Amino acid sequence: MITLIKSLKLILLFAVASSLNFSAAAIESYKKWDPEIVKIFEAMPVQEDGRLKPMQTVARYKLMRINNSKRLQFDVGGEKIKVSAAEWLLDCLFRPEVAKQMPIFKVNNPDVIEAIGVDPHSSPRERYSYEEISSVPDAMKRLSERTGELGKIMEDSDKEEESKELRRDPVNSGLLSLKSAVNEFEWAANAFNFARDGIDVDLGAASEAFKKADGGKSKVSYFLSEFDKIIEIARKPDGQEFVAKISTAFNLLERDMATAGVKDRVSMISLAMFPPMSDDDEEWIKPGYLIEQLSFRKNELSAEEQKKFAQWALPKIETLESLTRNVESPSFATDLKALSDGIVSMAKERGEYKNIELELLNNRLGLFHWALPFYIMAFILLALTWLGQGTKVSKFLTYGVIGMTVFATIALIAGICFRSVLLGRPPISTLYETIPFITGTAVILCLIIEFFDRKGIALACSIMIGIIGLFLAMRFEIKEARDTLKVLEAVLRSNFWLATHVIAINIGYAAAILGGVIAHLYIFSSFLNIGSKDFRKSVTRMVYGVTCFGLLFALVGTVLGGVWANDSWGRFWGWDPKENGALMICIGALILLHARMGGYIKELGINVIAVLILMITVFSWWHVNQLETGLHSYGFTSGIMFWLFIVYAIESAVMTIGISCCFFRFPDRKIPLAGYRLVFPVSFFLLAFIFMIVFVNLAILNKG
Repeated sequence: MITLIKSLKLILLFAVASSLNFSAAAIESYKKWDPEIVKIFEAMPVQEDGRLKPMQTVARYKLMRINNSKRLQFDVGGEKIKVSAAEWLLDCLFRPEVAKQMPIFKVNNPDVIEAIGVDPHSSPRERYSYEEISSVPDAMKRLSERTGELGKIMEDSDKEEESKELRRDPVNSGLLSLKSAVNEFEWAANAFNFARDGIDVDLGAASEAFKKADGGKSKVSYFLSEFDKIIEIARKPDGQEFVAKISTAFNLLERDMATAGVKDRVSMISLAMFPPMSDDDEEWIKPGYLIEQLSFRKNELSAEEQKKFAQWALPKIETLESLTRNVESPSFATDLKALSDGIVSMAKERGEYKNIELELLNNRLGLFHWALPFYIMAFILLALTWLGQGTKVSKFLTYGVIGMTVFATIALIAGICFRSVLLGRPPISTLYETIPFITGTAVILCLIIEFFDRKGIALACSIMIGIIGLFLAMRFEIKEARDTLKVLEAVLRSNFWLATHVIAINIGYAAAILGGVIAHLYIFSSFLNIGSKDFRKSVTRMVYGVTCFGLLFALVGTVLGGVWANDSWGRFWGWDPKENGALMICIGALILLHARMGGYIKELGINVIAVLILMITVFSWWHVNQLETGLHSYGFTSGIMFWLFIVYAIESAVMTIGISCCFFRFPDRKIPLAGYRLVFPVSFFLLAFIFMIVFVNLAILNKG
């Protein structure tokens, strides 16, 4: 088993490496960080988006926003170098000159890079380094000007249509993405400039009242410790000359302070890495705030408060100065550990560190990433069983399929549980979290059906749903490039309603999607005339049972949602798009059940309507979020409308194929208007073609 796991890991890593392989002509050498340093750095706590998380998590999502991956890989002198996200962030903070040479910016469209005057690479897979772009005269200036103009138009409410048209342009879209990535990188690479570079003024040369600086620059810590004296000299009648000498230094200090992050300017780019002095204050401190409070906002504190704050803050600035200036020194690891231990100790005293170690374990295990290759391997083994059905080898491989599917499902469930424990709430509260939950629920339902049915139909569906669901979760995470362990808005922080309404609705979603997926088997089996009648009857029973199960949870979830809405907003129902979507699922399932009971539809009708309910569920789950209207408007994701219309087109075609089976595959059924026997199938195919054209055109229009 261990050998198998290692093999699967090797296969997965090879696949990822192949997808991320690119040239690194821009960097000539790279020295790997000591693993002990990386381990210390990864475990350092940082507050971001309202919660405390390890530096490893922060680094992963910073790199993902820039590079669309959680690690870097490049060649240096023919040697393949792999750099983790934490190592990359270490380079940005402590070796920015190295980080600027790394090929990191992904630009697939050569027109984008040419628009700012940079020569494109021969392959779109090759990344661009910061140094490569910035070394081209005026390239960064052109990028800022182009994106600045676009930003002004997008912010103008009177130019909404023009804004949409500009954003659809692939060059404009690429420039905006590149500018966002460049900004993220610059903030990371310049975060500790104040500690590394100091103040570009020799206070000792400006006035005899100060000691001489090393290399003509004063350390920020010394500048801040002598700030009162600096102000006192500047206010003297003959202090104008002194002011002239240090005014530029003040401006540069203010710039570096803003880059390091201050308290009143919300920025997820800066690192809030220091616990506050007061236990009553929940907001952690960014390095720039220390500078601001010791200089520009010093008068906000009393003399005693200034003294206490300086005693608390200056050692932290001095530590950062020592770290940034002695990266190659043997003492770097010791100093970093001392800094980390101090922060961790304070976090533990505040009771905020308890989940950091658990999150590091969750990151290390990567349970969702483990589940996907096992589902893929299970599918490969399942395909092999189809080559020799009924043989001993086939039966033996079937046990392997079941084992891998169960293992992957356990990993999926464990990953969901990890997330729930880390956040202290039920496992669903964001759009991302619905994906693994719905996937896991549908897979478990399939395995339960397989336990009773034993025909392999549900087992095959469970594998396919597992693969599609986890792939969708990974792609969504990469596209959003934001921490998926999100702290909720105050209005949603109700564990009772999250555990009842939200879970019930999502179980209903899972069942509706599963019913539609299984219905595909019936439709294609009928159309292609493969499989027996018993096979199709089994499929129909599954679809019917899953629909009944899903309707129960959809109804309960919808009613509970109304009760929650009444409690929070003072009204039970408001015809909100999300509410309408849930109601449409319930109505679709009720139509199916009543039509079957009344004899209006039989096996084929049940399966066709199940596909329609699947489409409605996709609309309710994803599409209504794109409308950006209503009290339930959340989870807007740019760029997914294209794929939603593709899904609608495919499912519309499947429904049309299913209905056409009435005429192509069941000739024994008599149609009263015999003369029009050919009109109906031709009409259905034309209708399918029209739907395909409409939805594909809508997809193209929304691709930008």
